Amino acid sequence: MIKFFRKIRQNFLSEGKTGKYLKYAFGEMALVVIGILIALQINNWNENRKHNQSVKIAIQSLKNDLKKDTIQLNADIQEIRNDLNKLTNFKIRLSSPNANIDSLKQIARYEYLPFFDPSNELNRNTIISLLSTGNIDYFNENLKSKILSFNSEQLKLLKIMDQNVSIFLGSQQAHGIVMQSENPNSMMESAVIKGPLLEKYWANKDEKQFLETMLSTLTGKILMEQIVLLEKNDLLEKTYQMLVYLNDLEK
Repeated sequence: MIKFFRKIRQNFLSEGKTGKYLKYAFGEMALVVIGILIALQINNWNENRKHNQSVKIAIQSLKNDLKKDTIQLNADIQEIRNDLNKLTNFKIRLSSPNANIDSLKQIARYEYLPFFDPSNELNRNTIISLLSTGNIDYFNENLKSKILSFNSEQLKLLKIMDQNVSIFLGSQQAHGIVMQSENPNSMMESAVIKGPLLEKYWANKDEKQFLETMLSTLTGKILMEQIVLLEKNDLLEKTYQMLVYLNDLEK
């Protein structure tokens, strides 16, 4: 094909038809430019198609992550509410005019669970991948803004929960809490060494230190769980809103 076009140009030159040669040359250049533009357009179309496909896959993956988060957050919230109900019951009983050191020992020994699950996991694989690879730039500005804002909300929860759990666990360590719990719902119950030594352990506790330790611990745990519950409820609501938004994009 190139030889054919070259032969035509040479014929025009050999026949002295310079005007026709120039016209033909310009025409040939125009065809080349048009060909390049068409090739670029096809390439851009292919790239856009790939980007759109990547966006669809990422949105579906993000939705799957968010659905898992709603399940986990609901379970976490229910667990915290159950523990808060127990702690509130302890607070009411210990606030009674008839409460005494034996009331506190009854709660500490047989009812109070000295543990709190500090696990703080969210399904963030898709968001982390989008941010680390830069693929989030494939999204339109509105969707990109929504994802970045939601990412900030997730990081906020993780930070607040980690801080509050750390403060609570630190206060327990500072008070030197060693609980010989016989709560049937606690794993410690099966590990407690029972008998005369256990009875002596509870009978010989320094009442002032025991009061300070347990009252501070109960108050600290109530405050921690109230803060964590508030933040998890807030993130759960925002997770549902994000799911609704992503679902609407596919309609």
